[in-house]
Amino acid sequence: MPNSPTLKFIGIVTHGQSRFYRGTETVIVSPGLPLNTCLLEQARSARLSIISDIDLFFANVSAPVIGVTGTNGKSTVVSLVGHILSRANFRCAIGGNLGEAALDLLDDEVDLFVLELSSFQLEHSKNLPLARSVILNVSEDHLDHHGSLDNYVSAKQKILTDAKSWIYSREDESTQGADLAGAASFGFDQPTAQGAWGVAIHNQQEWVFRGELPVCSIVSLPLQGRHNMLNCMAAMALVEPWLEPVAAANYMRDFKGLAHRFEAVAERAGVAFVNDSKATNVGSTVAALNGLEPKGNVVLIAGGDAKGADLSPLAESLVGRVKRIVTLGKDAPTVAAVADQCGIPHVLAATMEDAVAAAANAAAPGDLVLLSPACASLDMFDNFQQRGDVFASAVRSLTGADFAAVQS
Repeated sequence: MPNSPTLKFIGIVTHGQSRFYRGTETVIVSPGLPLNTCLLEQARSARLSIISDIDLFFANVSAPVIGVTGTNGKSTVVSLVGHILSRANFRCAIGGNLGEAALDLLDDEVDLFVLELSSFQLEHSKNLPLARSVILNVSEDHLDHHGSLDNYVSAKQKILTDAKSWIYSREDESTQGADLAGAASFGFDQPTAQGAWGVAIHNQQEWVFRGELPVCSIVSLPLQGRHNMLNCMAAMALVEPWLEPVAAANYMRDFKGLAHRFEAVAERAGVAFVNDSKATNVGSTVAALNGLEPKGNVVLIAGGDAKGADLSPLAESLVGRVKRIVTLGKDAPTVAAVADQCGIPHVLAATMEDAVAAAANAAAPGDLVLLSPACASLDMFDNFQQRGDVFASAVRSLTGADFAAVQS
C-alpha cells in the first residue's frame, strides 16, 4: 500500500469476530455489519477509532476519486465511466463494490479512481472527499438490513457530504441532497440550465443535450432501454470535469453492456429472450419494464427473495406491457398477488428450467421473454450471476416444440 499510515493494534470487526484483540486502538468494520451490533457498541463505549475500508482507502490516495451509488445502475455507470476515461488515455482504476476491493486498487500511477459504493459501505464511512459523486436513484432495497427506507436513503446520501462536486437525477428527489447549489442534474426532460443534461429533439431525432449543446443521438447510445439513457447521461456528466461532453459521448460508443443486465441471450422461434437477472429489487424491474414500449408482448419471469420490500409498485409498469408472468422462488406468491391485482395471468414454476419452458409455451413470435426477478436470488441460487447463467442455458436448450403458440 503506497504511503500507508502506521495502524497499531487494528481490530477487524466481521460477522464472525467475537472480541477485540488486546490493545486495539482502531477498528475497521466490514461492510454489512449492523450499526448496532454488540462489538461496535463496545468499541464506541471504549472510544476506539471506528473506520471502514473506504476510509482507509481515502487515507492512502491522492488522485481524484469518482463515487457512484444508487439502488440500480451502479455497476453499469462505474463501468461506463471507466471505459470513457480509459479510452481518453487516463490511467483509470475501477472497483469498490464492483470487482476489486478499493484497497486493492491503490497505485500511485493511477490518474483517476472510480468507486461503486454500496449502502453497506457508505453507512460505516466517515471521510468521503470525492472529486465527483452521484446517487443514481433510490427505491426500496436492503430493508432487512437498514430497517427503513429513511435509513437506507440516509446511508446513500453520505456520498454527497464531502464531495467537491456532484450530480443528481431530476427523476428522483432522493438523489438530490439538501443543497442543490453548484450541482448538475440529468433527466428525461429538456434541460433548462446550462450545466444540466437531458433529452430534446435535434435533426428530427431524440438527442442527449448538455444545456443547449446537442451531444449525441439516443440511437447512438451503446445500451438499450430508457433507464440506460439516464445511466449514459450520468456517466458523461461524471467525467465532465476532465472531458468535453461530445468527446465523452464518442468514447462511450463502443462500450459493451455488462452481463446479466438487460442482456440479449438469444432469439428462438421469433421470440427474444433477455437476461436481466441483476434486477434484484423492484426499482430495477420497474426501470427495465418502463424502458419497453407498452405493446403487451412481454412474458415476465419474476420472483425470489424480496428482502422485505413491497412488490406492489410493479403493478403500474406491468399493465400494458406484460401478458403473462411466470413466478418462482420464496416470494412467488407475492408476485402472483400483484399479477392478480393487474388481471395478468400467471403460473408458478419450481425451477428456472421450468420457468423458461413455461414462458416459451406462452410466447408468440414478436414477444419478449424477460427474466427480471425484482428479487434477490439467494433463496434458489448462489448469486444473481448463477441465476442468469441457468436462465441462459435453459433458453439455449429450447427447441421448436417448446413454443406452443408457434405450433398452433
